[in-house]
Amino acid sequence: MTSVSTSVLQIPQWVPPEVWLRIFGIATDFEATLNCDIPISSDLPRMLVKQHELHRLRHSLRTKRCMALVCRTWNELALEFLYQSIRITKVDTLVSLHASLQRHSLTAQGKNRLGWWTKRLDVLIEDERCEASDYSVLAAIVRQLPNLSIITLSMPMLPLNDCWLRQLPTSVIVSLAETCGASLQVFDCSESILRPCREDLMLLLAASPNLRVLRCPIYCPTPPDRACRNRLDVPVMSKLESVTLMSVFLRDYLPRDKDVNHLPALRRLTYDCIPPPFFDHAWKNFNELDLLSECCTVLEKLVIYLRSWLELKPRLILPPVSYLGLHAKAPKGPLFHFQALVSAFVTLTAPKLRTVRLLHANTAEEMRENASLFAAEDRAYLTSCSFSLGVSEGCVLFS
Repeated sequence: MTSVSTSVLQIPQWVPPEVWLRIFGIATDFEATLNCDIPISSDLPRMLVKQHELHRLRHSLRTKRCMALVCRTWNELALEFLYQSIRITKVDTLVSLHASLQRHSLTAQGKNRLGWWTKRLDVLIEDERCEASDYSVLAAIVRQLPNLSIITLSMPMLPLNDCWLRQLPTSVIVSLAETCGASLQVFDCSESILRPCREDLMLLLAASPNLRVLRCPIYCPTPPDRACRNRLDVPVMSKLESVTLMSVFLRDYLPRDKDVNHLPALRRLTYDCIPPPFFDHAWKNFNELDLLSECCTVLEKLVIYLRSWLELKPRLILPPVSYLGLHAKAPKGPLFHFQALVSAFVTLTAPKLRTVRLLHANTAEEMRENASLFAAEDRAYLTSCSFSLGVSEGCVLFS
């Protein structure tokens, strides 16, 4: 009988800290949770993207906590990972977090401070009451985070706050601009009841030359005591690639001098808007899409959220984009809704358009159920036109 010798796997008693840090980074999904390209590249509706992001963040946080509890060495090594991404969902957490950051800053400097490692801050307080003092604590927390890259704010109203004003306290915006403006790449207040006034937003943009993603669909009216005679233009944002806004506010993002390109890198524009950008009864035949061709010369993707498919008007002339994403907040409707949608596609003028995506899970099924009822010439056109019509999963509806 042949003897088979088995060797015991030798595990080194000492592993270099650099190796552990690399392992920790992989285990906590470090790169994905801090990836600023996801909001730009994803074709899914923002709600689904956000759900996926929050799921990753929660899973990453659980892993970080487990690593920190293994032993003292792991606790010390994992400390920077624990604070790379901070998620706040309770008002009480603001006070405790500020106390921890403040206490640690008294004994540590530079890279040894906890806030030095923070790249992402999500403040998602929905069902609790916030006092003015809580926002002061938030502003103080931001001042402890000099390298912040991503911030998401979803904040409740202040007590006795005017229901129309709904202004995010200026102290929060000022702390962002003064502390981490140079490192900020994503600013998202799209789901917040409180939002900055226009003057505060311009202040933040001027201090954030590396901003890549801006989601501020609407800003609050400027308080009377801060109204200025000279309207501030958006500064030249050489790295801003993606903007989400309400249609009636596009004019506020474009400069008065159209010969100056203030958004030279803008590749994706998302309208979450009522009414749509191409027709507003209050402005008669004002068409904001005409401005895009003049002022956003490298625009590639245009995403429009509608109340229903009826809002997509026929004979539209699009700016020279290659991608059009459409999402109806009420996607299900009678047959004539889908006939209107098909009519809009057939009469669309878009020489550079290559892809149209209907960004709703039920749309493909609804379109297929009604396809036989569309005019034969319309079906033939959609089969042979220069752009492919599909859904968010990528499957083509007419081929």
